[in-house]
Amino acid sequence: MKYLIIIFILIKSVLISQVPIDYKLSTKNTLNRYENITEEGLNSNSIIDIRPIDESYLLMSTGNDLGYVHIYDLHPDSVSFGSFDRDSLFLQNSGSLPEGGAPALAVRENIIAISGIDDTTAVTGEEIMGTGISYSIDEGESWFFLPQPIDDNPETGEYQTIIWGAQVISALAVTTAINNISYDLSIGGDYIYAASWAGGLRRFGPIYSEQKTWQIIPLPMDSDSSLICGAIDLETYELNPNDPVNGGNHNHKGFSVYVDDNTIWVGTANGINKGVIEGNCINWGHHYTTTWNNISGSWVIGFTNQKLEDSTDRLWAITWAGEGNNEKHALSYTDDGGETWQITSPSGESEKVYNLYANENRIWAATNTGLYVSKDGEHWERYSRPIDTLTGEEILSETVLAVYNQDNWLWVGTFDGISIIESDTITTIHRFWKPANPFSAYPNPFLIRDINQVDGDGHVRFVYSNPDGHPGKINIFDFSMDKVIHLNNNNPFALEDDQNEVIWNGRNEYGDQVANGVYFCRLSLNGEYYWTKLAVVN
Repeated sequence: MKYLIIIFILIKSVLISQVPIDYKLSTKNTLNRYENITEEGLNSNSIIDIRPIDESYLLMSTGNDLGYVHIYDLHPDSVSFGSFDRDSLFLQNSGSLPEGGAPALAVRENIIAISGIDDTTAVTGEEIMGTGISYSIDEGESWFFLPQPIDDNPETGEYQTIIWGAQVISALAVTTAINNISYDLSIGGDYIYAASWAGGLRRFGPIYSEQKTWQIIPLPMDSDSSLICGAIDLETYELNPNDPVNGGNHNHKGFSVYVDDNTIWVGTANGINKGVIEGNCINWGHHYTTTWNNISGSWVIGFTNQKLEDSTDRLWAITWAGEGNNEKHALSYTDDGGETWQITSPSGESEKVYNLYANENRIWAATNTGLYVSKDGEHWERYSRPIDTLTGEEILSETVLAVYNQDNWLWVGTFDGISIIESDTITTIHRFWKPANPFSAYPNPFLIRDINQVDGDGHVRFVYSNPDGHPGKINIFDFSMDKVIHLNNNNPFALEDDQNEVIWNGRNEYGDQVANGVYFCRLSLNGEYYWTKLAVVN
């Protein structure tokens, strides 16, 4: 499943085109603006999703592109990370994979599909946009690129007509990629299904046909419990992903999609839709909401299927609080195909879950406060924040974005790199950046109240080249060159390329959090001084 794991933030937004919508997920810059891009390995330390091709080859969607890892033997050190090079890939009909971060990754057998997100400037200010979808039918050896699906401008007005179930349906034309981001993808039959927020639900295919095309898929309106092909009331129905106050429907805003054989589940800003694929049409027999059913929240950002030891198919939905009263961030699950739903929260509180992974006897939940595991879906245990068993280096993030279990290896993706936990005892941490030259700060700018949060503090790393192992001292000065704090190398993690690392929590020598501004950082090493600048943002 893909559950759109990124820093999901609910904020108000006004779109410059026809689709002003309240719901917004994270931006590519939110994920990746802190990075020093690596020369090798992954191109981001933000690991959004992890999907296997086989036991020795995993794919990872990141804050900057699509990465991979090759596993050579059963030891966490025997892995090799890399990224698909947009400039050197053989692509069938464009110059690159989607630009920016990769919010959605889907894998089925030899087919891979990935979407893109980036920031852009519009008349309303900084906005986000979809940058397209690429797919491969040979496990990534070659790729097809598809621009973000948008509609032509209608000759008159804002609406177009589409054919669905032999009926002519009125649909708002979505003519921009802004806020039209494919936050989730699923591969079912010969189609790639895309849940694209303002772009609604669409599918591309048939993949192996020469007549491949995008098709818009209507969903029930907010007040409808179903939508049956060929029996749509054309007097009242229109496809419109605007806000309800503007005549639209939250249920036309797609955020998640999961296809299992001929059954399709779609999560929107107004609940869960269950459909049956029949030929070229889909009959939406059920529309589950917080009003009508026992799900925790109406904003549904992901699905995963768990086949239990007794062969029960349990469907999990990541259900966030939307606009309704008494909604909460939690998980909702069904053991009977949606007839009844149960709610569970890993932490016991209303908390955003970003990602799930399940096998027949366990379910793992990546959440805002860490990684949890459960055997029954009701009783949860929390993992400790990853610390490298050999070096003592830490993952400086309480938030976990992605999780994947592979035999006795547990892969944990965060904003601050990836850790491999072997047999619940041995932890290896992998992080990616350019070598210090000779002294640098990461992340820069340093957002104290944002990412790298541990115990209420943000954290920044100072990395410097130290091949001879000399003790280093770092002094931090404000813009007036008054000393803020002195840092000894009391946390001398040895990184690759003979580098050392010192961590700062953004507080001065009196324990107060420092103010916004530019700070000058001086490294004293073996009688020499080295300087770097650090921007701090509260």
